[in-house]
Amino acid sequence: MSIMQFLKEYWVVISFFVTEIIALIIFANVVLKILKCSLRNDMLDIWDKCKDKKQITRYQLQSFLYSYDLYKKLKGNSFIDEIKERIEHFEVID
Repeated sequence: MSIMQFLKEYWVVISFFVTEIIALIIFANVVLKILKCSLRNDMLDIWDKCKDKKQITRYQLQSFLYSYDLYKKLKGNSFIDEIKERIEHFEVID
């Protein structure tokens, strides 16, 4: 069977699968952007709660650092690096 014959017979199925793959790639990109935004918002929320007193609970610090690691693995931008450096100098309270 020649390639042209194959394409002629299965063009509908091929176009369906190509469209589905493109849709999945777009969906995955959107999900990654949503995840980065959520992680960034969580970290900024912790920052807003702790910046005035320069005190952070152990659990907030742990949550911030876990979110930071995931954010960086997802190639999040670097503005959060400065916040991380400042938070690391906060007094850890219970």
